[in-house]
This record gives sequence, C-alpha cells and structure tokens, in this order.
Amino acid sequence: MDLKLKGKVAMVAASSKGLGYGIAQALAQEGASLSIGSRTKKDIEAIQDDSDNLAKAALGVRFAADTITGIIDPVVAGIDRLLGVSMEGQPDTMVVGFSNGGNFLAPVKLAYGIPGTVAVYIAEAVKFVANTAAGGTELGKELKDIDNNKKIKRADDSLEIQSALVDLEDGLIEMRGQIDEIDACIAIWDEAVRNYRATLASGDRLLKEREIFRKRSAAVVQGYRVRDAALRIFRNEKLERYKSMLDLASRYTYLAAKAYDYETGLLDTTKGKRFVSRIVASRALGVIDDGTPQFAGSNSGDPGLSSVLAEMSADWEVLRGRLGFNNPDLYGTTFSLRTENYRLLPNSAGNIEWKQILENGVMENLLVDEDARQLCMQLDLGDGLPVPGIMLTFSTTIQDGYNFFGKKLAAGDHAFSPSLFATKIMGVGVALEGYEGIDYYDGDADGTFPISPNPSINPNGLSATPYIYLIPVGIDSMRSPPLGDQSGVRSWFIQDATIPTPFNIGGSDFDSKALFQSASSLTERMFNVRKHQAFRPVSSGNAFTEGPILGPAYHLNNRLVGRSVWNSRWKLIIPGKALLYDSKEGIDKFIRTVEDIKIHFETYSYSGN
Repeated sequence: MDLKLKGKVAMVAASSKGLGYGIAQALAQEGASLSIGSRTKKDIEAIQDDSDNLAKAALGVRFAADTITGIIDPVVAGIDRLLGVSMEGQPDTMVVGFSNGGNFLAPVKLAYGIPGTVAVYIAEAVKFVANTAAGGTELGKELKDIDNNKKIKRADDSLEIQSALVDLEDGLIEMRGQIDEIDACIAIWDEAVRNYRATLASGDRLLKEREIFRKRSAAVVQGYRVRDAALRIFRNEKLERYKSMLDLASRYTYLAAKAYDYETGLLDTTKGKRFVSRIVASRALGVIDDGTPQFAGSNSGDPGLSSVLAEMSADWEVLRGRLGFNNPDLYGTTFSLRTENYRLLPNSAGNIEWKQILENGVMENLLVDEDARQLCMQLDLGDGLPVPGIMLTFSTTIQDGYNFFGKKLAAGDHAFSPSLFATKIMGVGVALEGYEGIDYYDGDADGTFPISPNPSINPNGLSATPYIYLIPVGIDSMRSPPLGDQSGVRSWFIQDATIPTPFNIGGSDFDSKALFQSASSLTERMFNVRKHQAFRPVSSGNAFTEGPILGPAYHLNNRLVGRSVWNSRWKLIIPGKALLYDSKEGIDKFIRTVEDIKIHFETYSYSGN
C-alpha cells in the first residue's frame, strides 16, 4: 500500500470517528478516487508495455538464433562432406623406391583437414553463442514478467482497496444523514431507561414496603392477636388510602414538572434532572396550607411533593416577567409549500413539477402510515376498506440564514427569528390555492364577494367543505433561554398524552391504559394519545389577512396550541373521501386544479431575556 493509499485509509478512519464529511466532500473523494484509479491504470499499462517490449526483444533474439542455426547447420554439414570427398580423392601411398611402402602424402591430407575442422568449430561456436544469447534474453524476459506480474497484482489490489474505501465513505456519508434520527432514538431509549429505572425503584420500594408491612403484621399478630382488631383494620385502610392519594399526587406533580421544563427549557442541567428525580423518590406529601403547597425550608431528607411544587411556583412567578411569558410577540405568517419548500417557480415547468409532487404523495391507503393511523381521529371508515388520499411530508426550523423549511433564505421567503427562544403555535390554517368549490369568501376590499361558477356544473368542482389533517410527528425543538447571548437547542419527542382522571367514576375507556404497560403491549404507544381532528382549509391565503368581513380566527385550527413551530417532520394529510364520494376522482381533480398549498401559523414568541 503506497503513501497516498495510506493517507486515504487514515482519512476514512478519521471520518468514521468525526462523521464530518458532507456531500461536497463525498464528490471530492470520488473525484480523487477516479484520479488515483486512472493513474493506477496508466501504471499498469506502462508495466505491461515493458513486458511486451521484453517479449518482442526475446522473440527477435530467438528468431535471429534460429536463423543463424538454420544457416550454420547446412554449412557445417557441407564442410564435412567436402572434407570427406577431398580426403578420399588423395592416394594413400606412392612407391618411390622405398622398400617399406610408407605414407608419403600424409602431410597433404593434414593440410586439407585442419582448416575444415577449424571452420566447423567456429560455426558451432557461433551457433552456441546465438542460442546462449536467445536463452539469456528469454530468461530475462521470464524474470521480468514475474516482477511485472507482481506489480500489476499490487496495482489491482490497490484499486480494489480504493474501491472498498469509496464504498466505506459512501456508507459513512449515508450514516451522517441519519445522525439526527439516531440521536432522537437515543433520547427515546434514554427516557425509556429512566422510566424503567423509576419503575424498578418503585418496585424495590414496594418490596421493601411489603417486607416492613409483613414484619409489622407478624409482630402485631403475635403480640395483639385478638386485641384492637377494629383499630388495626381502620389504620390499614387509612394507610392504603394515603398511599393511593400519594401515588396520584406524585403523577400529577411529575406531569407539572415536565410541562414546566417544556415551557422554560431550564431543567436540562444536572441539578434540574435531580429536581425531577426528587418527585419519583418522594414518599411524603409535605406541607399544604389552605390548598397551597408550602416550601419545606430544606431539601435534606424528604421534603415532600409540596416543596417541589412550591419551588416551581416561586420560580415561575419570577420567570413570567423575565422570560417574557406575560408579554409575548404575536405574529401571523403564511408559508408556501410550492415556492419556499419545493423551490418551484410559478411557470409551466413549475406546474408540471408541482403536479408530480402531488402525484408522488398519493397513497392507496393512508392507514398504512402508522402516524396517520394512530394520530388522525376517525380517519378509518370502519368498513375495512382502504382510505385513499394525499400525504405531503416536510420539516421546519428556526435558524439564521434559512427559511422556515430549512432552505437557504431567498427573496420572498419567510422565517422566524432565533433571537426568540420559543416560538409556539396559537392556531394553524391551510390554504389550497386553485381549489374550486369552497363555498365561503373573505370579501374584497370594498366589501363585495366574488362570484364562482356553480359547483354542480363545474367539471373541476370539489366538495365545498373539505377537511384535512396537519400533524407534527417529529421532534419539537426550541432554544433554551439565553444566558447573556448564549443559547442551546433543546429537543423533545412529544407524546400528546391524555391526563388521567383522578377517580374515573364513570369507568371510561379514556383511562384504559395505565402509566406503564406490560411487555405484552410494547408494540403499542405507552400512553393514551390525544388524536388530531380534521379541520377545514380555505381556497386562498388572503383569508388569513384581516378583511372587512371575517378575520383569520375564523379559519384557524387551535388543536396545536402550545406546540413549537420548529419540528423535524410534519405530515399534511388530505383524505380523498373529503373531496368527493369517489375518492380517486376527487384526488385527480385536486391534483389537476390546486396550484399551491399555503400554511398559515398564528404564533406567540418569548424573548427569554
């Protein structure tokens, strides 16, 4: 692995710890990976070219050696034949008068044979040299091939590692987009752990109480078996009544502390968490004077529930003026989903994209969505049939430089100021721009009403009183009151639970669920949840302005009063059954005619100074 690849691995390891890459970093990494891959391919081609050149050289040398061998072998054979013929043509003896008949021409044969033999040796040497050169070249080529194959293998391994690193980076970038949901789940898990520990502590206290009660009962039974029976019965009855009322008082005190934290955002500190824990751990009512809880004077021991309530009440009296609860800022703001959230221009191309967005939001059965099924009141028809409709999902935020939907602030956009630590809903309304058939009007400036075509003959006419749902299903966020100019973001996963009745004298099913559920019902929500009713939209955003006939209060739904406008996920649900009897026809006409959906918030905000 080369230095660049090692640097890549280190960068991926750092990203796995910090998760600091964005989309731009991902594109840059992909470009760097492509560049490295291109250079590696070029290196592989250069190595292959080197091997090919060696192969060509080895083939040339081998061809030359074979050529020389092909030439020398016939020459050597010819020289051998010539030497044989020439030697045979010379007489072996010549009688010149010597009596012994000696070999007189032996020197002549030697003179002919020596040059031929030398020529054969020279040819064989040339052949040997050529074959040796060819063999050496082929050996060098084979060795070079081995080295080049190793280099190519390493380059291929580097490319595979680089590809794996790119896949790992893509996974880390995808993980970063889910950090907020992971944090929310962690918060839910942490709350569940706290609830579990509270339940466990309650169980331990119950076991201890039973142990003490049994010991006391055993002592009483042994010592006073037959005396003061009536007194003991009445005493136990009073103790049971006291315990029941204490548990009820503890539950309401805990709910009051949670509401106090949501309104002020001041209990997210270590001391604030201990303050909430005191409610769970308390086993005494404290001091109540004429129905008013009194401060116990000290938090040592168990000061009781009255001390907790008195402390919250005293702090609240100061915070009402200091945080601006007694003089909120009131605003009415209308937001466009089309232009501010989806960034679609008011032209023909924007109209096509807007209709595509509405078509993408069409659902064959709204009951498939868990949030719609559990939070929308009477959405189910009760006959087991699907409920077609349109569902649009969006998020909201309050940040400098961004509009209400988290897009970069542009001309014509609307936003809330983060200098107000809490901006909450007083009422909400929805305008369906282009909807044909709504039977009421807000009046023009001169007090007259526009005239619309008869809905019965209008081919695009829809119900005069459509009903829709707007539900927050994500995480509520607000800022904590600033200390100086420093403020942190607080988040709550809100479950709009019903407050249990103290005695439920009618035995109503509204209180069918206890505060904590058994393991057999873990798939359901823990509490009885207040559902959201449907409300009527208007046909134009102008209805939310102060007109000569009706004001905006006539067109608002106040179900979400007190909730923060900053939520990570909203769902706008438009049931087809509220448009026409034929739900699918009503949805088609809705998509064909509605040009924009505007959401109006009447809000009140606190400075927190």
